[in-house]
Amino acid sequence: MMPTNLTLLERKISNNLNCLYFVNHPVYRIQKDHQLALASEYSLAGNVTEIICDEQQRYHILFVARKEIVLTEKKVAKVTNNQLGQDTVQFLATLGYQFPPAQPAGELSQPTILPSPTELSECPTAYVIIDCEFGTRFRRNGSAKAVSWHVIESPELRASIFQLSAIGFSHHTQTAPFFNHYFDDPNFLPDKKLAGLSATGLTTVAYKAQGDPLTILKAFIQQVIQPQLPLVFWDQTQDMKHIRLLLTQYYQQLTPTEQQLVSRPVTIFDAQAYTNTLINRGNHKVGSHDLPLNGLAALFNISNPHQHNAIWDVQTTELVMVKLAELTHQTPVITTPPAPVALPATVPAVVPSIQTPSPTPQHASHAQVHQLRARGKTYREIAAATGFSISGINYILKKARSIPTRSESV
Repeated sequence: MMPTNLTLLERKISNNLNCLYFVNHPVYRIQKDHQLALASEYSLAGNVTEIICDEQQRYHILFVARKEIVLTEKKVAKVTNNQLGQDTVQFLATLGYQFPPAQPAGELSQPTILPSPTELSECPTAYVIIDCEFGTRFRRNGSAKAVSWHVIESPELRASIFQLSAIGFSHHTQTAPFFNHYFDDPNFLPDKKLAGLSATGLTTVAYKAQGDPLTILKAFIQQVIQPQLPLVFWDQTQDMKHIRLLLTQYYQQLTPTEQQLVSRPVTIFDAQAYTNTLINRGNHKVGSHDLPLNGLAALFNISNPHQHNAIWDVQTTELVMVKLAELTHQTPVITTPPAPVALPATVPAVVPSIQTPSPTPQHASHAQVHQLRARGKTYREIAAATGFSISGINYILKKARSIPTRSESV
């Protein structure tokens, strides 16, 4: 059976050179002469941290600064372990790969900043939530009369962190740190500096001083990294990538203690990935949904009045995590087999019978009319007493044959 943890994997790529994923190294392209060259499209990914084969025979390739890649068996050309413990060059040579003669293997390895060998699958009890806002970096051209701005085309430099925020929590109660800084990058457009000035209320001189990248990174290392608490993100991909890039850029200017702190492994909990786990509990297919933070918050009736402001999004992440924790501990409602609704038996409609009043014998009615008239009653009074119409009473009294009453008979 295939071992769980692997050392090397070669990926088949149609109409292109295959890629080589090698733990603790960057990603390489395998040239036609079997020499290895750095894969430029993975320049921001950092080193491969782990290669895992799961129970479904799918291969998970994890990186320092990008989301994992999942491959099926048919996309893998070669996969193996370094079971003999050979050195890198000897191990790769045994498999038919070779580093460029002019470039030793050690020089191809990139420095590992804030490595994250494992990610938490459950929300930690004490943690720091981190969020970043970014700004596109431009190059300014022209004179004072005609200034033009062009986006810096280098993928690693096209954008950078504008706002870096972090808040500590323990059992969903706020603790230290409370970290919120704005980078004053000269390559940001002027509206970024205006936004930072407005948010901080500082003077231009004070804003530039607090926005010095090295100053912010040193404070970040001391307040956020040094306590070694789990780091929580809503989608860590871009945030960790750019935090690592900045730390790599200023690494040589850090003290030996700071360099040691940023080289230690960190524990990460990705809240967005956790929502995918919750959603996939009832799914037949496992997928990544990439739910937006403030969109999910709205479903939980949480409203963030300052969306895409890093410190506000940190607070929103915490409130969403509270709701997710509640859902996690709720017993799932299992869908029952659908069935038609049982309707009550139909009761036959009862047709009310029409009771026809028995007619009063005609001779008695006529006799009554004559008696009432003999007593001096008017036609109207007789009609009210007998139910005959006035014209009917007139007919009875004047034209109908008189029928004698009992008192008149012999």
